[in-house]
Amino acid sequence: MVSKVELGTSSRCLWDHGTMMARNACVGVLLATVVWFCASATAAPTSAQRKDLAAARKTLTRASGLIRRKKLEDAEKLIKEAEAAIKKVIDAAKLKRTDRSVAGLLRFLSIQKRQLALRQGKKPMASGKPVSFIKDVAPILVAKCLQCHGTRAAGKLRLDTFAGLSRGGRSGAVVRPGNPKASLLALRVAAPNAQVRMPKNAAPLSRAQFDSIAGWIAQGAKFDGGNADTSLKQLMSAAGKGKKTKKSKKATTVKVVKATGKEKVSFVKQVAPTLTTLCAGCHGGRNSRGGFSVNTFETVLQGSDSGRVVLPGNLEASLIWRRVAALDKDNQKMPPGNRRITREFYNSLKTWIQEGAKFDGESATVTLRSLVPTDEQMRAAELAKLTPEEFNDLRETRTDELWDRVSKDDRPRFVKSAEFFVYGDVTAARLQQVALWAEDHGKRLRSMFGEKSGQLFKGKLAVIVFKERFGYTEWNQVIHNRETPRAMTGHSVVSPSFEDAYVVLQDVGDVVSATAPGLRLQLVDHVTGAFLKRKGGRLPQWVIRGTGLSLAAQADSGNEHIAGMRAAAIDSLQGLTKPEDLFADGTFSPAQIGAVGYTLVAFMTKAGGNNRFVRFVGNLQKGTGVAASIKAVYAPTDLKRLAAAYVQSLSGKKKR
Repeated sequence: MVSKVELGTSSRCLWDHGTMMARNACVGVLLATVVWFCASATAAPTSAQRKDLAAARKTLTRASGLIRRKKLEDAEKLIKEAEAAIKKVIDAAKLKRTDRSVAGLLRFLSIQKRQLALRQGKKPMASGKPVSFIKDVAPILVAKCLQCHGTRAAGKLRLDTFAGLSRGGRSGAVVRPGNPKASLLALRVAAPNAQVRMPKNAAPLSRAQFDSIAGWIAQGAKFDGGNADTSLKQLMSAAGKGKKTKKSKKATTVKVVKATGKEKVSFVKQVAPTLTTLCAGCHGGRNSRGGFSVNTFETVLQGSDSGRVVLPGNLEASLIWRRVAALDKDNQKMPPGNRRITREFYNSLKTWIQEGAKFDGESATVTLRSLVPTDEQMRAAELAKLTPEEFNDLRETRTDELWDRVSKDDRPRFVKSAEFFVYGDVTAARLQQVALWAEDHGKRLRSMFGEKSGQLFKGKLAVIVFKERFGYTEWNQVIHNRETPRAMTGHSVVSPSFEDAYVVLQDVGDVVSATAPGLRLQLVDHVTGAFLKRKGGRLPQWVIRGTGLSLAAQADSGNEHIAGMRAAAIDSLQGLTKPEDLFADGTFSPAQIGAVGYTLVAFMTKAGGNNRFVRFVGNLQKGTGVAASIKAVYAPTDLKRLAAAYVQSLSGKKKR
């Protein structure tokens, strides 16, 4: 037994040993392959080499200061020292000059060398080849400078014509023929400080572009274009540069891919709002910086003077993402200055590009501002997704929030009915009575306006009743930030999204007189107002108040308060020189508008019938004006004739 066990164990060990040798051999081959691959690939700078590059940048910064102080010999030594250090790292790490770790530093080195050459008075061009303004310099100015120095004339400097270049700007002449180091144009494009360097908020000019400008100035800044007042673009076109421009435009033709609705990010709702608020200042209008415009979705895809800015599906190659995410250390982060994007936009932009940069608007050629929904519209879209039960819960929550703002220490009572949520500091019995009145009036509204099914109000209508004047005035002060006129004892609010839909009342009691309407009439008046506000449109106060009081009169024909409104309306019309003015808001005070509105609505329904008046109100809710609505519904009667007939009906005189 023992020998068998030992034999079995020995065999197992031999097998494991052989397996391990084979495995190690495979691992060895793999490691050798990896070592060979790594040796043949470009290595990244080591920690020590990165420190050397950082030291070289500091050296160049010191050189920049010496150049400004005109200590040119010392600056030249530092520049050579930094250049040698950079070259040493590039050679040791086998880096390409376009590698991210050194590309920005090499550009900084080039700027310092150019600046030093200018200060030393050296000719920028090694050869004596003549430089043409139209062929060599004008294209640079058109591509790099006209965004700010075209029609905008930043600093009162225009570079869209040779005459403008010659005049200079607020700081004086920008070109000193024969002297590049005294020419502001050359100094600004070669400035080491990004805040001073031109073009602003863009990559510096290439060495070849700088040499063209400085060389042209050194050769006398001669003009070879004919008429100095002709635009540079026209001169370039005449010189044969127009075809090149057309080709570049053709290359920026883009294909707009419509969204399917399954995307995680909406361009219109989550990307466009930030583009219009943070980016349009520099990249909007006719002279967008760098040729990149966020005016429309199409211009966003067309890109900039440097090429495409958004490459659908290719995040790393999309310049807008690289600038927003600050992936390129040698380029300025966007947006510039102290403006910052939100984390939400950062993630939305990233996902939108990854999903193919699709468009979910109606037209890619209309302005983004016209596509971007307002906060109210976005909130309305969210609320539109709620079920009736969720909206009812929202109404209760929202009413609680408003009450707490006004009277947090006094907890209210509430009663729920089919259409209303009645809430207040009066007794439970009073709330129940108000709920019954409201339901009864709701049926009357349905009958008059043909509302046969569904809730009258999304999430029900909240009716808030205060037992004292103080509570009602506090509501107006806290919620609406307004004083409460003496005659005002109730009002209604319905927001376009229905997030708020309520009537607020002061319990004025049940005693009715010529001056006291009673709580029920107040309720009917303002519930009707809320009902009419549901569908939007700007309804005049006389329509809102008049319709409510007219329905209240039907419910209580013997109401003493309503019976006195005819006389009150006649008094209110005293001094009215133009009868048609009675249709305009602001003609009558809050104390007068009820009587005028009631008698005017009563006249219109009596003269034209209930159906016509409902059509008239419908036109107003669609946004049609009063005069046009009267003409459409009561033709051939127009606004003036209707006003005159109404005034005559009150006076009791018949028209002869």
